[in-house]
Amino acid sequence: MSRPSSGTDIKLKSAGRRLLQEKGITGLSVREACRLAGINTGMFHYYFGSKDEFIKTILKEMYADFMVKLRSEAAVAGGPREKLKGALVAVGNFAREIRKAAPMLLADLAHGKKEAFLFLSGNFTGHIRYIAELAGECRPRSAVKEHSIPYIVGALIPVMVFPVIIGGIMERNGVNALVGIKMEDLLEEFLSEEGIRGRAEIALRGIGL
Repeated sequence: MSRPSSGTDIKLKSAGRRLLQEKGITGLSVREACRLAGINTGMFHYYFGSKDEFIKTILKEMYADFMVKLRSEAAVAGGPREKLKGALVAVGNFAREIRKAAPMLLADLAHGKKEAFLFLSGNFTGHIRYIAELAGECRPRSAVKEHSIPYIVGALIPVMVFPVIIGGIMERNGVNALVGIKMEDLLEEFLSEEGIRGRAEIALRGIGL
């Protein structure tokens, strides 16, 4: 049973969100979150019970914020192609935001952890449905119009997500350079707003839009 929200849990979630973005799931410490929030651990357990529930709560809120931005990016755009590009940019920005937490979630999925699958399928699928709708509007003008919507979505989203996640994994494992380019320079290229918009354009051109 969830507790009523208050300034205490808001401070804890804010601290946890910061740590999740900086250190990922494995690096997030309940004690450090409490210290940053100025809250004792007793209150942490009152509101969240466990680190696992705390992380799930933070991820759900981050995803809810992302969905607002996703719809906003698409809404301010022009025609179907511009709307789809805006949505892809929002996906890229969200991938950047959770790049240090995503590898652990993906690892749990890869190892067949049902709890991780149920959490992600129950909370992290809204953007797929939304992009599928936008892709459906664009399909008649695309070079892959004979293919299904899942096929088209599968060609678009990885371009926005996987380079960011793989870059985060290499960063965490101390990789300093790739094909002679410093990792910090590559991350700047991939994670900058310009880089994310550029990859969205590449993704759309890849399906002939």
